[in-house]
Amino acid sequence: MENTKKTATKRKLQVIETEGVPKKTRVKKTKDSEKSVTEKQTNKSKVKKVLKKKTTDDESFEDTVPAFQINLTNKNWDEAKILSFEEKVPQELAERFITLLNEGCTLPFIARYRKNVVDYLKPDRLQELFESYQKVIQFTKKVKSVIETLKKSKKLTPQIEQSILNARNLSELDLLYAPLKSNSLSLAERARSLGIEPYAVKALNGENIVLHNLCNGEEELSTADKVESHITHIVADIIYKDSRVLTEMRSLKEQTRFIVQSSQTKSSTKEKKDENKKFDSKSDPETYKIYFDWKCPVQFVKSYQILAVNRGEDEKILSVKIVIPDWFYNRLERYCLTLWKSNHWVKKGLIDAYNRLIKPWLSRQVRSELTAAAQKEAVKTFTANLEKYLLTEPIKNRTIVGLDPGFKAGCKVGIINANGEKLDACTIHPDLRRYNVNDHAAKQLEEIITKHRVDLIGLGNGTACRETETWLKEHGISENIPVIIVPEQGASIYSISKEAQKEHPNMDPNLISALSIARRVLDPLGELIKVDPKNLGVGLYQHDIPPKMLETALDATVEKVVSLVGVDINTASQAMLRRISGLNEGRAKKMIAYRQEKGGFSTRAEILKVSGIGKITYQQCAGFLKVLTGSEPLDATIIHPESYGIAKLFAKKINVNIKELSRPHFPESVERKTVNIDLIATSKDLDTDVSTLELIISAFKQKPYEDNVISFCRPVYSVTIQTTEQIANGTTLTGVVRNVVPFGCFVDCGVGDNGLIHRSNLGGNQTPKLGDRVSVTVIGTPKPKKLQLKLDKILN
Repeated sequence: MENTKKTATKRKLQVIETEGVPKKTRVKKTKDSEKSVTEKQTNKSKVKKVLKKKTTDDESFEDTVPAFQINLTNKNWDEAKILSFEEKVPQELAERFITLLNEGCTLPFIARYRKNVVDYLKPDRLQELFESYQKVIQFTKKVKSVIETLKKSKKLTPQIEQSILNARNLSELDLLYAPLKSNSLSLAERARSLGIEPYAVKALNGENIVLHNLCNGEEELSTADKVESHITHIVADIIYKDSRVLTEMRSLKEQTRFIVQSSQTKSSTKEKKDENKKFDSKSDPETYKIYFDWKCPVQFVKSYQILAVNRGEDEKILSVKIVIPDWFYNRLERYCLTLWKSNHWVKKGLIDAYNRLIKPWLSRQVRSELTAAAQKEAVKTFTANLEKYLLTEPIKNRTIVGLDPGFKAGCKVGIINANGEKLDACTIHPDLRRYNVNDHAAKQLEEIITKHRVDLIGLGNGTACRETETWLKEHGISENIPVIIVPEQGASIYSISKEAQKEHPNMDPNLISALSIARRVLDPLGELIKVDPKNLGVGLYQHDIPPKMLETALDATVEKVVSLVGVDINTASQAMLRRISGLNEGRAKKMIAYRQEKGGFSTRAEILKVSGIGKITYQQCAGFLKVLTGSEPLDATIIHPESYGIAKLFAKKINVNIKELSRPHFPESVERKTVNIDLIATSKDLDTDVSTLELIISAFKQKPYEDNVISFCRPVYSVTIQTTEQIANGTTLTGVVRNVVPFGCFVDCGVGDNGLIHRSNLGGNQTPKLGDRVSVTVIGTPKPKKLQLKLDKILN
């Protein structure tokens, strides 16, 4: 009879889970979606079938808890449902997205060539979906692991399994699993082992029980107080594991105004008094002075504040806690009283569950959510700045000298030609302290510049930058040659890397650094990707972010940028190729070996001849690798080989010759002939989708060798101000924004450390971006070493 009930319940849950999905088409729909993507190269009409399916936007997960329950027998469908709920996207979109990922598609490939399949989501949104999906995978694996562990320990009951399957995230799973983790019995399990659970259930449901009658000779049940305690533990366990209570707690948590509060620890106060005693912490406690008596409602707290108090807590300087208002408990109690008949036992069990389990869990979850949001914001800031920095405007077709300035060690000089190849490298020792008309270093540099016909000077912005800039002017070196101040963060780290030594064997790392500065002007993207993104100086609190999380996000950003720009397969470095969608270090190495052996690639199709490059890898990388002088004109565009047939049909339809694609008049001709084009009708005629047609038109309009990069303004420093000693309150400076953070931005004014424009000093609606040139005014500050600035205006 019991088995029959379980089967009926199981069937009922399955019906609820598949509500609104026709039985015959539920599985077939996913297969059709998968098939449509894999066969798109030969039959695009199948993708249309996926897109025509009705999207269940109005599907609600709040109506019934069982509708959300994890179904361990149908992994893909269940993951799509959780992803849909977490990211508030239609379930069919989540299913299609997961299908693409399972087929090996990368985010850059999906963002450019499968827009229609993912409802034209932007790359940043796709990245969010991907990160959320990774958490979904982690969560479902953890659920399976917990259930298996509890089965082995014989602690799994139908009620516990039901509660675990109803959990929506790792935090809720932790609430249920934490009391069951240890090998010893929990308080509720110990009470149940005494055989009094039936009495606890009766008491909770309003039946009268006499505690004295349950006493026996055993130690644990020797008095009425002990019996009452055991029954309370069982009641508490029943209440907090009830799925209805968990649902109510979710709802109440969203409505509750929690407060995060921090104070100084006693241990850090003692350490400060004892000057001879070393701090256990990494920082001076005074660094966290503003958080010694600090509190803030969680809805108003800033991401950098959370990261700061977390760091202070880790360093044992701050004590942090979440203040939970009584309102939460009072509302939860009121709700629980409607579920069971005995007010006495509900109140007694709930207060026990609340103090021992719910309140600590609630504090952990709020802290966890705040930290996750802060880390996400910090990563977002880092990746946004990195993307802008990597897309620095290149200055091509120039012979450039890179100068890595210094005092005692001298100024390192590196000269490259228009292809980025080394022409010369040496060290000069200019007299930067005083003007010397017979300075040998000046004559030496002039001779090198004349010999190699240098067009541009790239000057590193590190130590002795302003002094070297003045020295160049005094000796007339920069009169006819423009000088560009180049951020040199990471150049010295790159110069001692294995990659640098491989590129420049047996060369002084200091000279490699000068060459790197020169290449950052000629080909910023190609040079900057050689450096670990964390060393480029465009992040915020990067040491407070989990290394794996930061590394994954930064790698994804680099891959996105490199794929956006695309590379010439016959000239790209291994560092560049490995960042292309679908490729890695090994495949990039094999491609370069093939290129060297065969003398280059003549077509994109030839990529398939490289060892280790299969059809899936080729599909993912081909559109981002260009062959500029090959036999197929379309190989030099962003059009994917799978769409060449459509591109040729379209060219014929608008009467243009693809063989003239690289001619200057071709983009203008396409522009003229597509002004009034009906994209929907034309895409139907060509048996393709609108996004593919738009991409083809965009590729046809792109001018030859034009890169998809954005403008990056060059820094302009104040000529009269060169050191911090010359600065006073009210001094006007000019500089360039080097880092943008949630609380303001940091500006390089050429006086050493970057100055901070706090968001309160931005004025009006002005929001500087990375690379913007700005005019600022120095304002008063209690810490003279920290340059505080007020924004005057953003310069053109």
